[in-house]
Amino acid sequence: MKVLLIAPYVDLKFDRPVEKSNQSVTPSIRGDFIPSGALLYLAAILRSNNYEPTILDLNNTVVDSHKEKYFDYCKKIIIDNLNEHKPDLVGINCLFSGIFSDVLKLAKVVKSHSPHVKIVIGGMHATTFTKEILTNCNDIDYIALGEGEKAIVALAASVKAKNENLLSSIKSFAYRDKDGVIKINREADYVEDLDSLPMPAWDLINLNEFEMKLDHYYNPRNIPIKHRAYVYASRACPCVCNFCDIFLVMGRKHRKRSPKVIVNEIEMLNKSYGVNYFSFNDDNLTLNKAHIMGICDEILKRKLNLMIDSPAGLWINSLREEVLAKMAEAGWVKATISVEHGDDYIRNKVIGKALPREKIYEVVKLLKKYKIMITGYFIMGFPEDTNETLQNSYDMIDELEIDQPSVQALIPLFGTPVYKQVVKDKLFVGNYKLDELWKTPLSLGQSEFVIKPYNMSIDDLYKWRQKFDVLQAKHWKSIPNQEKLTVSHNIKPDNAGIIPRHIHGGNKHSESL
Repeated sequence: MKVLLIAPYVDLKFDRPVEKSNQSVTPSIRGDFIPSGALLYLAAILRSNNYEPTILDLNNTVVDSHKEKYFDYCKKIIIDNLNEHKPDLVGINCLFSGIFSDVLKLAKVVKSHSPHVKIVIGGMHATTFTKEILTNCNDIDYIALGEGEKAIVALAASVKAKNENLLSSIKSFAYRDKDGVIKINREADYVEDLDSLPMPAWDLINLNEFEMKLDHYYNPRNIPIKHRAYVYASRACPCVCNFCDIFLVMGRKHRKRSPKVIVNEIEMLNKSYGVNYFSFNDDNLTLNKAHIMGICDEILKRKLNLMIDSPAGLWINSLREEVLAKMAEAGWVKATISVEHGDDYIRNKVIGKALPREKIYEVVKLLKKYKIMITGYFIMGFPEDTNETLQNSYDMIDELEIDQPSVQALIPLFGTPVYKQVVKDKLFVGNYKLDELWKTPLSLGQSEFVIKPYNMSIDDLYKWRQKFDVLQAKHWKSIPNQEKLTVSHNIKPDNAGIIPRHIHGGNKHSESL
């Protein structure tokens, strides 16, 4: 049986400030084209169970070159794949709310051309708004909740056998029964032993279609960069930050691949495809000291000449000098740290980071010592924020002199503690219909504010937005040839007090909710 897996195009641009300048410049176009890790894993496990998967990843340079006629091109390429492969099942990844409208369009293309083909979607958005999607979207037949490996294998067996009675036994799964009644089984079914999963199916994609603007990458080792790839060393995060929704998909239990298996994949990509720039995209890569040290030791033992970064944010509490020294030796050239806030009360009591101020300064100092470029994530606009708490964040960023500080507006993600707080206390700005959030993202970007803090005006928030923009520009260290974006200083509510649907710097970002 054949399965077609589709990854919609996702615009991953974040707003970046102009370096030491407030003048307007032309916004950047997307330069990163990274294959979907989720689809690579799904294809691999389908193949290991004797199904025939095909990956259609629309996140590549070919699609980007057609961005002005994006949907027309996607429609054509999907129909071409349906005609060529004649799949019985189509899976579409819906990672973010911001791409859900595209997912619906792509599903309609499939159903219009091949009405008999079953469609399953997965990802954060689908997991979050399961009932609403199945109620309102007839082109979607099934939803895989959370991790999708076990569910898609079981679903493929049901489709192959043409036996819908098998659907009721699939955990972390939702569907309509023969009478149209929605059935949702949220019983967790995580892959406990990640080493049991087959290596991601890299051979099913053409890495040359994902060519990036490689001169944008920090390259202190002066290695000719041919390709970049995401790798995953673990899944889930046990921390309880009040704004984070990853637990809805991955759970709370931190599960690890063994260092040997991880580096097997890295070495294969390096030697077979010429990949020498790797990004560990884990939710909490450095939670376990022995694990991260083991990964580094395995890389060093095999004498792999690589450059590595960790864009998702390292757990600062776990970072000791011994760990960072080993990471630098293994190839780490850039790391992201998730500070979140410079005010101790907001960071520790509101967010729940349990991260001492002294530890932040210690780790930043160590990263600089080992010449690892630092991106630092901060969030503004929590319900408890005040002019005083934001001043504390401002002062910390200024004092730390992080290479690339990033200050984003809080997005109260559905299902998180802060979302429940915002709903309970009616803090949303504007007339959001909460029962329609499944189809209408809260925000198009992370520079606009969708909630009002208890003791701040929206106008005050946007004044701080401007201050942080200037501060970021002051400290921002560009990678050679990296494009710079506009810093906007004119974002404010209209006369009715409604936040304009405007993106800071004129740059649209699709991730929301």
